[in-house]
Amino acid sequence: MTTAGEHYRVIRAELTELAADLSPEQAGTPVPALPGWSVLDTYAHLAGISADVPAGIAAQPDSTAWTAGHLAARRGRSLAEIVEEWGANGPGMEAFLDEPAGRPAVIAVIDLFHHSHDIRGALGRREARDTPEAVFVATLLTKFKRSGWEEAGNPPIELATGSGSWRFGEQDCAPTAALATSDFELSRILIGRRSRAQMLAAGWTGDPEPIVDLLPRFGPPVTDLTE
Repeated sequence: MTTAGEHYRVIRAELTELAADLSPEQAGTPVPALPGWSVLDTYAHLAGISADVPAGIAAQPDSTAWTAGHLAARRGRSLAEIVEEWGANGPGMEAFLDEPAGRPAVIAVIDLFHHSHDIRGALGRREARDTPEAVFVATLLTKFKRSGWEEAGNPPIELATGSGSWRFGEQDCAPTAALATSDFELSRILIGRRSRAQMLAAGWTGDPEPIVDLLPRFGPPVTDLTE
């Protein structure tokens, strides 16, 4: 079984290879999924996480100050310099993710996966969608979202991908809505990278209207995102 650290290593290697071919102009490309950030800013955030987490600085995904600090600390550096820092800290991050103490930091893999596709979307690239990393992230996000769903009084739903299916809510009732999609698309919905219109049009059976606003962890974005 591939570990969290190994999934992180795969995605980091992909983004390192991608960065090597980018011009300064491409590095400055705005990232639609992250308003106000460029491709370079997104790499700076990822490098910041790899420095913080193994050092015992807890990830704060809901804190704009925490993420802004990653960018501010690397302001003026080139993409190559930021990637070099990430390369120096990455192995320690990957080892930490596979230690018992590092298990809560698995959200860093989710963050990295989604930011890798935020970057690709900004650059007009469509790749690395049907991967073990997409399965890993979709499974984790589904597990997190499922927790407390019934206790909150939400209606039963069913989500399915090629790697599994998950029932939220009462098991003895027919689901209000059911969605069959890819691991990649499910993960993008659950993290908040699909607009409300995109979520409603994702291919549901039943009526998703009562539940789509309950699905995304962040957002959702006002405009459609294609990656």
